[in-house]
Amino acid sequence: MASEKVYDCIIIGAGLSGLVAARNLYRNGSDILVLEAQDRIGGRMVGKSLPSGQWIDQGGQWVGPTQDRFLNLLNEYKVKRFPTPSTGLKVLVFDGKRFEFDGFFQGHYEGEVPGVSKEEWLDATEAWTKFKKLSDELPEGHPFSGDKIEDLDSDTLERWIKDNTKTKFGHWYFSYMCRAVGFSGPSEPKEVSLLHALWGEKIASQSENPEAELLHGGAGQLPEKIASEFSSKIKINEPVHTISYGNGKVEVISQVSSYKTKYVIIAMPPHLAGHILYQPSLPALREQLTQRIPMGTCAKVLVSYKSPFWRKKGLAGIAIGNNKWVELCADSSDPETGVGVIAAFVAGDRYRKWQTLSESQRRDAVISDLKIYFGDEAGSYETFDEVNWPTNPWTGGGYTCFMPPGVWSSMGQALSSSIGPIYWAGTEMSDRWPGFFEGAIRTGEAAASDVMKLLE
Repeated sequence: MASEKVYDCIIIGAGLSGLVAARNLYRNGSDILVLEAQDRIGGRMVGKSLPSGQWIDQGGQWVGPTQDRFLNLLNEYKVKRFPTPSTGLKVLVFDGKRFEFDGFFQGHYEGEVPGVSKEEWLDATEAWTKFKKLSDELPEGHPFSGDKIEDLDSDTLERWIKDNTKTKFGHWYFSYMCRAVGFSGPSEPKEVSLLHALWGEKIASQSENPEAELLHGGAGQLPEKIASEFSSKIKINEPVHTISYGNGKVEVISQVSSYKTKYVIIAMPPHLAGHILYQPSLPALREQLTQRIPMGTCAKVLVSYKSPFWRKKGLAGIAIGNNKWVELCADSSDPETGVGVIAAFVAGDRYRKWQTLSESQRRDAVISDLKIYFGDEAGSYETFDEVNWPTNPWTGGGYTCFMPPGVWSSMGQALSSSIGPIYWAGTEMSDRWPGFFEGAIRTGEAAASDVMKLLE
């Protein structure tokens, strides 16, 4: 049933970015409507409470000291933070050998060196220095123009790794960073543009400690807090399939109804925005771009225990390695509950093999790797939650999207440019902290600000 009412702005997508855009417009006095395809709000900011009283975040969960917008949001809604548990020895498993060490080397290194050979360690760290130098030389903003951009974008990260590392450990380390940490992805090195990987390090570097803190009660509590002041303006279970625009008019058509508006903010990953039918068609570059930006391939698994047993062994609960399934896992326990939680990630080609297994086989696969990292006690878990983001049709993967070779330099300028009354938001559109909550907030604020200026 069509509505004759004309809104100031309709926001499509009630993830963090869309909610921030809607909140800012609503506070400015704009007449808004938020349309969400799923049966809940929050997008990738979602969590749940366990029977033990412990919360788990099924999507993003961390915040870092340079993520100013997110920190401001947490302060506004009085969400308490605590340092990510990291006291104790970290674990590295490489080619079946297990090392415990008092250090850290995810993008930058500090403290004790793990037990690999000197040759292997120097290979990885010297290659990282070269990679970091190339990254630092990139221009500010989205990297679609500038010196060397086309050359870097025509290459894959995989080829660069082969040319700049000599040892199996050095090769694995960069591949791990691409898969598990992401470089704004995650992806396999063979899939991603070298330019994109370098840019991901420049604008979301691990040296800024983006996983410094966790949130009491989890990040998943934020969407309801943000939406509480305009909840009557949100409609869930209402996917949008068509947007008609022109002559100062916009019509948004969902599976439930149609609505008229002056402006629209589309706050969703680019490939999903590309599923909408636009009348008239969007410019060719934008249409082509949305066909070429896949989401990262990653599942998140959260395993809870009666207590963080690893701490009695002097372990930090942080482990990485070239195990069969889990390359990265981290202690996500809230000290207020006393419950132990490990967040584990299955990504890239490992994910593609893992997702073909049965549910019980997938569970056993993850637990088997956790036993290698932390001992047999890892098999005595209380709850096991698998969050298979690539199977969610309204997300399509995690943590965020990535650019294959050639995309940034040929059509990257179309990523965030508005088209008539249509504006884009979402963490994928950000030129700082894309794939993080910070990037979502930044683009939501920017889109709302642009629309507010036009409504004045």
